[in-house]
Amino acid sequence: MLSGMPPFYDDDHFKLFDIIKKGEYDFNDIVWTCVSDEAKDLIERLLVVDPNDRITAEEIMDHPWVMGNFTTKANNVNQVHKNMKKWRRQTRVQL
Repeated sequence: MLSGMPPFYDDDHFKLFDIIKKGEYDFNDIVWTCVSDEAKDLIERLLVVDPNDRITAEEIMDHPWVMGNFTTKANNVNQVHKNMKKWRRQTRVQL
């Protein structure tokens, strides 16, 4: 929701499931430029594959992004909305 795009993507659903299970993602796409470093840090901690190493609910509540202690970026809500629409159109066509 922060970037308007899902963290995992592949046209092939079998490959997509492998990517998800392996926890393979990156923030290199242009859509992530409007997301703060703190938000990306929290996402990375949430997407850890091994639940023993994943951030706990208590740690989430103390995370700087949740606490509102984050740096501001050009947080362009309109761009996020456009990204979501674009992704929705692309997935609708593929289904």
